[in-house]
Amino acid sequence: MNTHTKMKIRHTLKALLLASVVAGSGTVLADTDKTEVSAQAKHMKPMKAMGHMLLSKRAVKHLALTESQQTELRSIFDAQKEQVKSLRGDNDRGEYHNAFKSLIEAEQFDKAQAQVLLEQFQPQKRDMMLIRLETQHKVYHILTEEQRDKLKELRHKRMGKKRHQHQSS
Repeated sequence: MNTHTKMKIRHTLKALLLASVVAGSGTVLADTDKTEVSAQAKHMKPMKAMGHMLLSKRAVKHLALTESQQTELRSIFDAQKEQVKSLRGDNDRGEYHNAFKSLIEAEQFDKAQAQVLLEQFQPQKRDMMLIRLETQHKVYHILTEEQRDKLKELRHKRMGKKRHQHQSS
């Protein structure tokens, strides 16, 4: 294999890594059975997953959420959904996806163009994180101390299962 081919492969791998980091992936923090997780839920965005998880029948039962708490949580997650929708606008990642795809498929990796794309993407990412943190803060203060402890326990249990799955793979 000549040097040019090796460099080409290296640049392609870097671009793929960069694209996968930017695309990101969240973890659903619930302790869900595989039978309960639909194909769509497995690939849920982290922000959507939090609402889905906390309002699931299993979480409502395990955390003993009251009707009032469930109503408050629904309104928080609905407001979050609207904020995210307005932040994304018509863009909905399609533009970025295509730009990153063309970067990866290009004959030569254009580091400058990649940096420009990442800088364009960064403010939206920051705003999304701000919305997520605000939502998590609101949710935290709706839950009782006992419910927070149970939720923390669910998260640790779920993370332990994920680590075990990765180690056995």
